[in-house]
Amino acid sequence: MKLIIENKNETNSSLTSEKAQLVTEYSKTLREVADSNNYEHDEASLNLAFDDDILHQVQTLVSQKVTPALTYIFVVGIGGSNLGTKAIYDALYAPYDIVQTKRPKMLFVDTANDVFLRLYCTEIIPNISKAEEVLVVTISKSGGTTETLANTEIILSALKHRIPDINNRTVVITDEGSAYWNAAEEKNISCLAIPKKVGGRYSVLSAVGLFPLLAFGMDITALRAGARDIRPYCLNTDIEDNIAIKSATLLADSAGQRKTINDNFVFNSELESLGKWYRQLMGESVGKEKNTMGEVINAGLTPTVSVGSTDLHSVGQLYLGGPKDKITTFIYSTDISKSLDIPTERIFPTIVGMITGKNTNHIMKAILGGVKEAYRKQELPFMEVQLEGITPYELGAFMQFKMIEMMYLGKLLHVNPFDQPNVESYKVETKRILEAS
Repeated sequence: MKLIIENKNETNSSLTSEKAQLVTEYSKTLREVADSNNYEHDEASLNLAFDDDILHQVQTLVSQKVTPALTYIFVVGIGGSNLGTKAIYDALYAPYDIVQTKRPKMLFVDTANDVFLRLYCTEIIPNISKAEEVLVVTISKSGGTTETLANTEIILSALKHRIPDINNRTVVITDEGSAYWNAAEEKNISCLAIPKKVGGRYSVLSAVGLFPLLAFGMDITALRAGARDIRPYCLNTDIEDNIAIKSATLLADSAGQRKTINDNFVFNSELESLGKWYRQLMGESVGKEKNTMGEVINAGLTPTVSVGSTDLHSVGQLYLGGPKDKITTFIYSTDISKSLDIPTERIFPTIVGMITGKNTNHIMKAILGGVKEAYRKQELPFMEVQLEGITPYELGAFMQFKMIEMMYLGKLLHVNPFDQPNVESYKVETKRILEAS
């Protein structure tokens, strides 16, 4: 993985001595958290990829629950309990779901959408004939998420008609000691714990992501290795060698210049869900009403996701000709091993003749190059993240980098990147309305 910031001088000049001291001191704090190798700090998520106890617990439970007969894995969760796993699954496997029949299909059940729930209950579950064909992974950090509990009850109720001992095919992932944990244990349902200091949006490298992905058959060892290997480059006290500080600085500087939209422009469409994972990470982490001193500042950047080249034909005109209120991150793979050739003997050889003899990589590379040049001419700021391929290792590195980037960004914007008080307000009101109805 490689971060490219074109105008380094401009980025460095935005890092005033005060800000430089702030992030340098914070990098020392993060190194101390890393050295402690525990979960006593808000930043403790950066230790997840090094936690062999979590890995062992996940591996042990997978060995107990997974057989070659496994056909469906229902992942029931929302937000941080769902998005990271879906990002990895979609990037690596979703394009092949159209034709594959040899490995389990992962079904993500997030919001209370009756169309999808009815489809699962009437078209998929009736085809399950034995317990080993299904696994339900239900995830709630707090242990009391309305959507997750509602969806879990619906899925388990439908499955119970086919599999009387459905509890044995269910795994609950939550905070140890939460109401959900205690209720599951009373039913003899297997549980995996999320470290209490690790928030949902930072939890993909905990059991939240590792268990369903390993149950599916993914190489979580490589995922963890990517996260471990990138961490030193995000904790370096030398700003010039710290990629997380560099990207956070550019984002913070953009926010200060009223460029408050951070568009994550992925040029591999299978990375769209990765963009949505980052959308939650940024939205919940730095979109805050108050700063760390309690003052109302209504801070934050609005994260968006665009897909190249599809969205060049939908919002490209807006991005290039509309308000200059965006900082863009282009994200793409440099792996060309799977390119397809354009035939030399074409059906329509006289139309767009320059593509003859080229391959799909040539075309996408030219499009990306054209977009970047257009951005330069319009003086639209951007940075690039190059992945050496769409692999578990590169995804682990990217996600760890972005989670640490968000910690620095919170520090630069003077907000707490680990809480979400306004999200909790909607949850309280939702439960009040349901209780009154």
